Amino acid sequence: SNETIEALTTYTDQGANAQDNYDGDISNNIVVTSTVDTTVIGSYSVIYNVSDSNGNAAIPVTRTVNVVDTKPPIITLNGLSNEIIEVHSQYIDAGANAIDEYDGDISNNIIVVGNVDNKTVGEYTLTYKVKDSNNNKAIDVSRNISVVDTTPPVITLIGASNETIEVFTTYQDPGAIVTDNYDNNLSVSVTNAVNTNIVGQYTVKYNAVDTAGNSAVEVTRTVNVVDETLPVITLIDASFITLEVFDTYVEYGATALDNYDQNLTNSIVINSSQVNTNVLGTYFVTYDVQDDNSNNATQVTRVIKVIDSTKPTITLIGDSTINIEVYSQYNELGAYANDNYDGDISNNVVITGNLDNTI
Repeated sequence: SNETIEALTTYTDQGANAQDNYDGDISNNIVVTSTVDTTVIGSYSVIYNVSDSNGNAAIPVTRTVNVVDTKPPIITLNGLSNEIIEVHSQYIDAGANAIDEYDGDISNNIIVVGNVDNKTVGEYTLTYKVKDSNNNKAIDVSRNISVVDTTPPVITLIGASNETIEVFTTYQDPGAIVTDNYDNNLSVSVTNAVNTNIVGQYTVKYNAVDTAGNSAVEVTRTVNVVDETLPVITLIDASFITLEVFDTYVEYGATALDNYDQNLTNSIVINSSQVNTNVLGTYFVTYDVQDDNSNNATQVTRVIKVIDSTKPTITLIGDSTINIEVYSQYNELGAYANDNYDGDISNNVVITGNLDNTI
């Protein structure tokens, strides 16, 4: 006498039987009055009436039909149920749809529980809930959102990417800074292979890894250890030498020291080709040297002055003592003059003095 059916289903009346003491089975004469509307939730009555052939009406019988909504809505996610977004990027929820068999589209009634912090790496869950107008609760649907950091740090050199320093000096690495989209105060690992005691090209490597394991693109600095210091030549003995003409020039040599190659004395190039001790004059002997890194020493010069300091010799022709008779004529015999450099200079002899043959 009391039935419950789901809304929007088809109601099929089970009917009734009517028995009369005189007419017997008069079920086919039953008149059914039904108000059941399965599209509208509510309680409805189905009334059964019948009269026998003698006009006797039966007491009406009523069946109550309860049209109910017991089916929960169904939530369907828009988009993926598992999403990944980069930290600091905007998260836009794709939302969900909710369809109820009775209420239809109730998507606007969906309640979203949870939040996504796009500034913090982590796992987040959004839960979508909804109830229909008859308080039927849908099965909750969830979306998992992973906020991840896949952006590598960025390393920026302090100072130039190519440096040149003198051998044996101290190399001070200017360092580098690292920035990251998520982490602060990351440190830079430095691989420094610079050996300032050896001329060459060295590479300083800078690396960084953030807390998410993202490795920065390696940055390098080229450090050129060079030798640009000139060797120094030091003369042995004086830088100015005076030689007597026709003497033999003896080379005293020089020493050469370099900051990197050390002793370069044996590499000195001496040019004394101009020196001619047979000819009076000033001559220059030059000293040059180059180290292994093509640094030319400042040329050093030794001045050679060839002089003639030897006096000529005079030789009298005839005796150095001559006796003549008073009033007789004196005939000068002359003299020879010879010089080590000029040879016979007899014509240059100057005779001085007076002879008075009367006394």
